[in-house]
Amino acid sequence: MKRTTKPSLYILMIFFCFSFKNAVAQKPDITYASPQTYVTGITIAPLIPTNQGGAVPANIYKQVSTFAGSGASLSGNGIGTNASFNLPSGIGLDANSNIYICDFGSGAIRKITPAGVVTTIGNATDPTGLTADDTGNVFVSSSWDKVIYRITPAGVKTVFASGFSNPGGLNFDGVGNLYVADQGSNQIKMITPSGVLTVIAGTGQASAIDGNVNVATFYRPDGVAVDNQFNIYVADAGNNKIRKITPAGVVSTFAGSGLPGSVDGNGTNARLYYPTGITIDPNNNLYVADYRNYQVRKITPNGDVTTLAGGGNIGNTNGVGKGASFNSPIMLAFDKLGNLFVTDFNNNLIRKISLTGYTIDRNLPNGLVFDARTGIISGTPTETWTKTDYVITAYNLFGSDSETVNIEVVSASKIVFNELPTANICQADFDPEAISGMPITYSSSNLQVATILAGKIHVVAPGITTITATNGTETSTRNFVVSDFQKPFAVITADATKACQGVRITFRAIVTSAGTNPSFNWFFNGINVNNNASTFSTVDAKDGDLVTCQIINTDYCVPVISDISNEIRLSIEEYTTPTVEINASTTEPICAGFPITFVATGTSNSIISPTYEWLVNDKTTGINESTFTSATLKNNDVVTVKMQTENACTTNPIAYSNPITVAIRNDCEVLVRNSFTPNGDGVNDYWQINAVSDNALVKVFNRNGSIVYQSTGYKKPWDGNLNGRSLPVGTYYYLIISEKGTKKDSGSVTILR
Repeated sequence: MKRTTKPSLYILMIFFCFSFKNAVAQKPDITYASPQTYVTGITIAPLIPTNQGGAVPANIYKQVSTFAGSGASLSGNGIGTNASFNLPSGIGLDANSNIYICDFGSGAIRKITPAGVVTTIGNATDPTGLTADDTGNVFVSSSWDKVIYRITPAGVKTVFASGFSNPGGLNFDGVGNLYVADQGSNQIKMITPSGVLTVIAGTGQASAIDGNVNVATFYRPDGVAVDNQFNIYVADAGNNKIRKITPAGVVSTFAGSGLPGSVDGNGTNARLYYPTGITIDPNNNLYVADYRNYQVRKITPNGDVTTLAGGGNIGNTNGVGKGASFNSPIMLAFDKLGNLFVTDFNNNLIRKISLTGYTIDRNLPNGLVFDARTGIISGTPTETWTKTDYVITAYNLFGSDSETVNIEVVSASKIVFNELPTANICQADFDPEAISGMPITYSSSNLQVATILAGKIHVVAPGITTITATNGTETSTRNFVVSDFQKPFAVITADATKACQGVRITFRAIVTSAGTNPSFNWFFNGINVNNNASTFSTVDAKDGDLVTCQIINTDYCVPVISDISNEIRLSIEEYTTPTVEINASTTEPICAGFPITFVATGTSNSIISPTYEWLVNDKTTGINESTFTSATLKNNDVVTVKMQTENACTTNPIAYSNPITVAIRNDCEVLVRNSFTPNGDGVNDYWQINAVSDNALVKVFNRNGSIVYQSTGYKKPWDGNLNGRSLPVGTYYYLIISEKGTKKDSGSVTILR
C-alpha cells in the first residue's frame, strides 16, 4: 500500500467531475386547480395534483418504519422482520438499491435486497463502517484488524487498504476516492483508485481546532460524506460537531456548539450529542445519525439544523418524524427512491425513513381527507368553511415543490357561480358549473345571444346576455359575452425591393390573430400564386410587379379571412452591358504640337458613377477624366479609354472604347520664337519651336560659328546652356534641316536674362 501525508493531493481533486447517482433527475413541480368551492354534504371530485417534474414515490414523508430485523441480538437470515441482526453498524447501497450491513456484534456482513431478503455474504472482525460501489463491491472497515476489506459480489474478500488505527465510517466521492474516518488516529484519510493512502486532515491530537488541514484536529471522528463541490463533511463524534473540509484544505465547524444536547438552530447555535454516521443527498443536505440523542438530524447547505426523526427517547416505535423512537442510530445511507436507511445499533434493527410524499400545512375542513402518499384531497365536507389557503408540498430525493390551494365550503342552499369565460360563436354547449346542494336551473336574458339547452349554454350569435342560476331558494347571475371573430392581420416584408432581373426575392408574412395553423394566399400582380406558406419567393419579378398577401385563421368553426396586406412594389433592373465611345476634336491630320481633345461618352442607359482611364498605345496616361487633351501626340498614336461603372445589374462593369489613330502632318511650317529668358523663373525658360519633325536636325551657332546646341528632333527644348553652363546674353543663329535635307529654316534667336 502506497502512503503519503501530502494534503495537496486532495486539493488537486477539484479538477475532476463529480456526479451524484441519478443527478439528472428532477425535483417535483406540482400544480393544483385552485380556488375550489365545495358544498356541504356533497362528495367532491378528488383534487389531484399535476406533476410536471420528478416523480414523487408514494410514501408518507418522514415516516419511520422497520425495514428488517426482529430486534433479537442474532445474525439470522430471512425476509424483513423475520431476519435478525447483532449490533448493526455500517451501511451502504449499490446501484440496484441492494443494502449492505455489517454486524459489529457478530462480524457478519449482510445483504438486503429491495424486497427485504437478508443473506450473509462475508465476515470481518469488529466491522464498524461500510460502503458499497455501484457494481456491488463492499468495503468494510475492521476496527480490530485496522484495515479496509473489499468483498466482491462473488464473496471474495481481500485487504483493500491498511495503515489505520481504528477505522470507522467510510464513503466514496464521485470519482472513486474512498474517505475513511480513522477514529483511533483522530484523522481523515483518503484512498485513491490507484491505492494511494493520504492523510487529508488532522494532526492526530484529540481536540477541535479549526484551520488549515495541517493544524486542524478532531476527536474520534466516525463518519464522512462528500458533496458535489468536493467539500468533505465529518461527523466529529467526540467533539459533538459536524466539521467541514474545503477543497482548499480549510477545516471549519459546520454545525454544533460542541456542548452535548439536542437543540435545533443554525450552525454552531445547534447542539448534537456524539454524531456518528453522516450521508448527503443530491441537494447537499446532510443527514446525521445523532447517536446519543437517539435522533436523526438534517442540516441544510446553509447550516440550518433540524430534527428529522426521533423524539429523543430510547425505543423502537415506528411513526412520523419525532413520533418515532430509536436506540442509538449509528450509520445511514440513501437508496435511489429517496428512502433513508438507518442502522439502529442497540435495537438490532434496520429502520427506513421515507423522505418522499406530500405534506399539508393545516387541517382541512371536516369531512375532507388529505392522502400524504399521493397528495390527493377527497371526501365529503360536513360543515361550511371560509376561504382558506393550504400549502401542499411534494418531496422526492432531489428536492421539493410547494403549491397553495384555496378551499371554501358553502351550505347546500347557497349558489356558488363563478364568472363565465368569454366565448365565440364556435363555442360548443357547456355547463355553467354553478354549485349548490340543491338542483339548479338556468335561464338567459337574451336569446339572440345564447339559450339554455339541457342545462347547458348554447351560443347563438355575438353579443351580451345574463345567465341566471336558481335553486328555488337563492338566485345568482353572471354576464356572458360572446365575441365576434378576431380578424387576422398580416404585414409583409421583402428581403429586397430593388434587385436585378432574375435574382430570387423572398417575401415574409408577419401575422397576428392568425391562430395555430393559418393558411396563406400570396398574390402576384393580383393573381393568387397558391403558395400556402408564410414565405413566398420568386425569380421572375419584373419592374413594377406588385406583391400582397392574405391569411386565413382556420382555428374557428368557420374560416376567418384577413384583409389584403400592405403592398410591396418591386423595382427590377434589367442586366445591361455598358459601352463607351470617344470622339476627337479633329479627325484631320494636324501639325505637331497642336492640341487634340478627346471626349468619352457612355452609350448605354443608366450608367452609374463611371470612372475613366485614358490610354495611348495601350499605356495609361494618368488622366482619369471624361476628357483628355494632348499636344504631344505623334503620328499613328492610338488613343482609347477604359470606363468602369458601379452598375449592380451589369454583365461586366468595365468597357473599352473605340480606338482613334492620330495623324500628324509633316509639311507644317516651323514656328520659331526669336528670344527666350532662361533665368529659372518658370516663364519663357526654354526656346520654343513648333512643328519640328522627329527626324529634323536642329543646330544653334554663336557669332564665331561654333555649335552651342544640336539635336535630332526637338523633344527636349533648349534651355540656353552649353555643357551644363549658362551661355551669355546675346544673339545666336539657328539652322533647322528637315525632310532629309530638302527643307531648311534659319534665323536668329536672342538669349535674354
